[in-house]
Amino acid sequence: MINRRHFMRHLGGLSSLGIGTYLSTNSSSAFSASLSGYKAIIAIHLAGGNDGNNTLIPMDAAYNDYQAARPVLALAKTEITPLSGSFMGHTFGMNQALAPLLPSFNAGTMAFITNVGPLIQPTTAAQALKGSVQLPSYLYSHPEQQEMVNGWAGTQDPSGWGGRGIEAMDPTSSLTAPLISLNGASNNLALGRHSPLMNAYSSATRYIGQADLATPSNPWTQVMGALSRIQSSNPIENEYAKAFSRIYNNSSLLLNASMSTPTPSGFGTDSLSAQLSMVTKLMSYFSANGASRQIYSLQWGGFDTHTNQRGTSTTGNMGQDGQLATVANALVSLQNALAQANLSNNVAILVNTEFARTLDPASGAGSDHAWGNHWMVLGTPVKGAQIYGNTFPSLVKGGVDDASPQKRGYWVPQYSSDQVAADLLLWLGLQSSSLTGVMPNLNNFANKTIGFMNS
Repeated sequence: MINRRHFMRHLGGLSSLGIGTYLSTNSSSAFSASLSGYKAIIAIHLAGGNDGNNTLIPMDAAYNDYQAARPVLALAKTEITPLSGSFMGHTFGMNQALAPLLPSFNAGTMAFITNVGPLIQPTTAAQALKGSVQLPSYLYSHPEQQEMVNGWAGTQDPSGWGGRGIEAMDPTSSLTAPLISLNGASNNLALGRHSPLMNAYSSATRYIGQADLATPSNPWTQVMGALSRIQSSNPIENEYAKAFSRIYNNSSLLLNASMSTPTPSGFGTDSLSAQLSMVTKLMSYFSANGASRQIYSLQWGGFDTHTNQRGTSTTGNMGQDGQLATVANALVSLQNALAQANLSNNVAILVNTEFARTLDPASGAGSDHAWGNHWMVLGTPVKGAQIYGNTFPSLVKGGVDDASPQKRGYWVPQYSSDQVAADLLLWLGLQSSSLTGVMPNLNNFANKTIGFMNS
């Protein structure tokens, strides 16, 4: 017999599960029918602020400025993988750790977007230094900037561009599993104001305490199932019961999706690969079971490289180069898995990070927090083999693009993170008339988009 005290103690396992809304399977409404086919965005956040200056590097005369500005951090030319073409008056290469992605770039399924970051309005370095325009709040702070580039609307509204975009596309909440986060640290990109959000993990939750969700005959599972159906006339009790029901049903749904879908081959054993393997399984399942639009939010890495950026830190963590190699291999595996699942044409991948690092090295052979950064987009829907931007930052401390009073190299973004999100959401199905409702700061920009997605 199940002892009540024993049972309540095992309910503690619920605290590790995300609370999402039970997913509707009604994808046959008139509204969702207008979003034909299947499309998904995978947003991967590189936590800590990846050093864009050592990710995308000019290979022409500007390389000399780069090398002079950061002598202990600069990549030798032999450590840079050249990219074909000329962009913004420069030739470029990428950190050789990203070399596995070169075939994707050459095939037109990968692109760089240069000097991206949070902006309220178009801003120059001179304006930023004078304080003559409104600047984003909490610049250079990890948690706020992470949420800012993911569309944070402020302290009174924690939602992000993914959640609000889905709500604008689906005002009747009829889409199946539209928002899924595998990011336990900060899921605001996929958080809407009232949309269902499912918190998932790199492995499905089979057990809640001693309840085995894969075994309906398990007595604990039967108790859990019974509790998930409780209703109460007491508003507080009823709300608690609904929350419990959402947890139970979402966990069961994720487990079913995981167990009924083969694990894709080719992924490594690192934690990013585990997340992307699970995302591929979930997309395969949901695209075949009524989903038409989905956004997946992920986070990985430790890119806050104040010391030992090029090597291994004293705590044993990988430096930037090693982490970028992990990212590149995981992205190649993801693209291969999407091809195996016949989803290549249906998925766009964004790789972003909260801010760049200073051009000027930090005292411990690392770099400090800065502003504008270089992001990556991948997938067959991307207009790839491109490096997007009007101008590339002058890699000179105190130069025309430097917003640092100490002349350390903080690039003022030429593109707002909202403009990047706008391209992705329009491709996903958002109407252009809804863009400024989802991201109000776009009202301040003449160009609402960048143009890196195929229609």
